[in-house]
Amino acid sequence: MESILYTPIEIGLEKPVKILQVTDVHLTKTNDQDSDYHKDLQTKRFDTFYKEGGQPPKTPSEYFEEAIKMAEDMGALLMITGDVMDIQTYGNIEEFHRIIDGHDCMFTPGGHEMQKRCVRTMEEADNYWEASRKRLQEAFPEFDMDFSSRVIGGVNIICADNSLDHYNARTLSLFKEELKKGLPIVLFSHDPIVCGALNVWEDEKIPYFTEEDYKIRHEMIDLIKSSPLVKAYFAGHWHAQYDQAVPDASFRSYATPGLFKGVCRLIELK
Repeated sequence: MESILYTPIEIGLEKPVKILQVTDVHLTKTNDQDSDYHKDLQTKRFDTFYKEGGQPPKTPSEYFEEAIKMAEDMGALLMITGDVMDIQTYGNIEEFHRIIDGHDCMFTPGGHEMQKRCVRTMEEADNYWEASRKRLQEAFPEFDMDFSSRVIGGVNIICADNSLDHYNARTLSLFKEELKKGLPIVLFSHDPIVCGALNVWEDEKIPYFTEEDYKIRHEMIDLIKSSPLVKAYFAGHWHAQYDQAVPDASFRSYATPGLFKGVCRLIELK
């Protein structure tokens, strides 16, 4: 690994809890089931990430495998916060399975697992998000793509999907139920919270949002910000380091650079 960011979070635990966060792996694998178009696209995208990552000595797959071994050696929970796959190809699904099968981890998706940039026509783009999300859930039934939680050492570790810059109604409802447990929460999603908004410096208008989308988004963010149970918020997406206090909240928001650069984050809850 080229760099391990260390982030201690003081909660008041009897014993420390370790989490190794990896994000934005951007696997660019294909296999014989994938089209020539997708094979060509993923070859070009590998070159893009290779250059953006500063021409690292290892491939995304190799860094991913290294992170799993590191987490197990440290006794840390492996937390994966999306964009593992650059696009949803058969090869990327196969590679994701090959690397994580048999290992304990938590996962919340990013936009690239379900994004439309890999389609060529408007006909293919129609309903692509719904179809690709369904395929992702079917391919990885061990993960709930909307929401998951796990209590470790008295801390509630929560994954809440916001991969398209908003939360859905089910995610909001499940988060409300988790708040009733009264345990300290460390929250993981793909998109960062920035200055109290989600993935943006201002709460700008997004063309494909409905009024209900905005309502749910605002309610979820207000709940996260207002709850004293939330002790930290970790995300990815930006391929860059971010660490800032959230206005009108009692916690900090962090973004972790991409694993394709050889960077991950060790979080120690104390």
